[in-house]
Amino acid sequence: MQAHLSKITSIAARLNLPSSVAISETIIPTEGAVILVEALADEGKNNTLEFANGRVGHLVQGDIIPAVLGKRRALREYSGDIPKAVAPGDILYLLCESGLVGEIRGLNAAWGIPMQVKVLGSIIDPITGEQLNIKDAAIARKHSLPESAPIVGVVGTCMNIGKTTTIRKLIKHFKGQGLKVAAAKLTGVASIHDINLIRDAGAYPVLGFHDGGLPSTCGDADSVVETALGVLHELNQSNPDLIFVEFGDGILGEYNVEHLLRHPDIQQHICAFIVGAPDFVAAWGAREIMREHGLPITLITGPVANNDTGTQYVERNLHLPAESNQHAMPKTIRLVEESLSKMRVLAVA
Repeated sequence: MQAHLSKITSIAARLNLPSSVAISETIIPTEGAVILVEALADEGKNNTLEFANGRVGHLVQGDIIPAVLGKRRALREYSGDIPKAVAPGDILYLLCESGLVGEIRGLNAAWGIPMQVKVLGSIIDPITGEQLNIKDAAIARKHSLPESAPIVGVVGTCMNIGKTTTIRKLIKHFKGQGLKVAAAKLTGVASIHDINLIRDAGAYPVLGFHDGGLPSTCGDADSVVETALGVLHELNQSNPDLIFVEFGDGILGEYNVEHLLRHPDIQQHICAFIVGAPDFVAAWGAREIMREHGLPITLITGPVANNDTGTQYVERNLHLPAESNQHAMPKTIRLVEESLSKMRVLAVA
């Protein structure tokens, strides 16, 4: 049976789906499975949709789209799971604007009501009849990363703390210094919004965990680590001088950030680590956690450092450099440059 797609979602972009797809009534509810759904009532619902080309628009009632089964554990937005069984006619929820769908586990009332979608079937390979999965077009996973360009990591104590803003400022500077800069987003829930912002700042290539076949990173920890190592390996094929890595969501939580921070094959290539925090308690907690992981913090940024009161407190009491990311970041740039100079990256470039 064939079905025509009204819109193609960003989470399914690597599959290069045609406008007309083959579908089956048999659905295997696994992580990354691609299913066909119909949008239900959009009135009063959170119906933002991220298209395959990165444009953000809306999902409207009657739209037929490819969606991907996955988990989400957002503190400020939605929490959802992959159903144990899925059949045509079942009702699921749009967990993320990228096209991630699943059962609702928890709602944040301030974020609005998620849009419901009706399951129509699974999208299959027209030749083999096998159900499609975003893993089918994924970058190969790796078990190690013996060699890599120096990595500058950026993490926050929570979501929406200015990680992407910080990375963009640093990319612009180091591109201006003649360095070849690549970038990755290794944790979070699949979306290409931040990826496109980072790419616009001048990094290339820029990849995310979704390129490794994960709809989110709140599943199996080993899969998340192997996917991250695969993404970093792929970036290194372009011979960058420097790789910026954003760790989505926060240090703590269910997105497996800590598993990546602790991994020795990632740690050995990190030359600097910038942490965004909203307040003094978060900054203190980040310092303690990063110490436990053996990753000294290069600088604290985010709302806690948006004025002199914050920066002076952090520097005087936590003994960490601090700087706002709302304007130019000369202190941050200088500290990263010092780290790169020790590795002779700037001299080589």
